[in-house]
Amino acid sequence: MARPNRTKVALLGFLSWGPMSGYDVRKLIDGSISNFWSESYGRIYPMLAQLVDEGLASVEKTESDGGRPRNIYSLTDAGRSALREWTEDPTAPSQLPRDERLLKLFFSAGVPPETTIELIERFVVELKETQEHYAQIRAQLEAAKDAPLDQRYWLMTLRYGETQREAELAWCEEVLAELRAMASD
Repeated sequence: MARPNRTKVALLGFLSWGPMSGYDVRKLIDGSISNFWSESYGRIYPMLAQLVDEGLASVEKTESDGGRPRNIYSLTDAGRSALREWTEDPTAPSQLPRDERLLKLFFSAGVPPETTIELIERFVVELKETQEHYAQIRAQLEAAKDAPLDQRYWLMTLRYGETQREAELAWCEEVLAELRAMASD
């Protein structure tokens, strides 16, 4: 199977929750998958139009409270089927990460260890801030009453991020110990 457009399947996934506008989708992205998936806002609206053109979604034009026109998109049966087919496809190719921090570390032999120590220490601060953010998300999800079935999957996804940050912090401790030893030589 050819690799599907990932923006398309992300939008199909959100529309599977119910009818919504492009703005609603943008807010949901910011409040959910933005921790592990980035989506260009400039691609959302054209892709929604493409979903309609392909028969995967329908659109209803309405007026907002302020009288401005709004497009409300809904998933069609064909869209629901396309989303199901994508989620059932066992071939999910991984992408190679592009981490500038690791690239800098890789080429750090020519700089003083103190410079690289600062790089990794800043990373530790970022990781701890991310952990705090994840803790807030977990608290909100676990406090929700009448949570949808989706919540269990959201928590599984969140746990992946939590575990990844824990591993990265452990790696930082090892690297910092080695760099500090190098700095004291």
